[in-house]
Formats: sequence, structure tokens, C-alpha cells
Amino acid sequence: MTVNDYIKQKFQTFGIQLSEADLLDMCLNSKISREGEMNEDCYDRVSVAIAKFIPSLLLRATSIGESGFSMSWDLQGIKDYYSFLCKKYGLKDEVNTDKPKVEFL
Repeated sequence: MTVNDYIKQKFQTFGIQLSEADLLDMCLNSKISREGEMNEDCYDRVSVAIAKFIPSLLLRATSIGESGFSMSWDLQGIKDYYSFLCKKYGLKDEVNTDKPKVEFL
């Protein structure tokens, strides 16, 4: 499976179709060839690139009713996936900022 195909399939599980530009952004960010083979050597870089891309993707997640534009994304699912990736790779979670924080005195 190519990196391109892997990324497409990861987002398809949330009902999201990515453009070629979206795929190019993630691959350039991870410094990985889109047509390269997806394997364990590039897995972490691709996963981080996906995590870094999700906030910009969520900016598009608006819905306009009454015969207007509508999306059927699993928004909570993609936010949870993003949060998981942020924790796993030590990235700052820019989306889920409403989570309670514990402060030890």
C-alpha cells in the first residue's frame, strides 16, 4: 500500500474524502513520497503529519442546511483520533481545549 492510499483510507473511516492537495500537504510535511510504500519506517512520520493536518481539516467542518452544503463527517471521531495522536506523539492538542485540567499545588 502506498502512503497516499494509507492516508486516504485512514480518513475514509471518518467519512472524509481528501483532495490531492490535502494529501500533498501531509506528505510534504512528513517528507515522505506519496507513492512510497507505507511501512513501519515511515509510520510515525505519516501519523504526525496526519495529526498536524487535522486542525486545518476541522476548519472546513461546517454545515449549511436547507439544500445548501452539508458534510457527514464523524466530527467527534476525528477529534478523538486527533487527541489520541497528540498524546501518542507528544503534540500540543490545538482542538480539544475544553478538556478539564488538573493542577497540583
